[in-house]
Amino acid sequence: MIEAPRSSPARRCVNLFLLSSYLSGCSIFGSSTQPFSVSSDPPGANVSINEAAVGTTPLRHEVPRRGDLMVEVQKPGYKTQYRSTSRKLSSLGIADVVGGAFILLPLFGLLASGAWEQDPSTLGITLERDHSPPTP
Repeated sequence: MIEAPRSSPARRCVNLFLLSSYLSGCSIFGSSTQPFSVSSDPPGANVSINEAAVGTTPLRHEVPRRGDLMVEVQKPGYKTQYRSTSRKLSSLGIADVVGGAFILLPLFGLLASGAWEQDPSTLGITLERDHSPPTP
């Protein structure tokens, strides 16, 4: 019977270090943008993100992972709706935390955009009719 070669403790430590190093910085390789969707009832409303017009609903738009978003949805005859997003740790960011915990290095991957994602990444907005009298 042929025995498989055993790896030495030093080799196992090197392999663990390499794996942890990869995991602790994988957000660096992640995208700096993510898809963001906005729908409205009724559809056809104008959407602005951070005061920049981006299209009409239903909308799918690439947004930066860093920073919060202010979303404005408006349609004539309806009240303008505002929503904001915040960011949360992405699955790549979680991998950075786990990898960083193994090798006890600063978690450099958390500085990268790929470590974060917008929360929520989809907004569904019901627009209310504007019953206010027209201004003269």
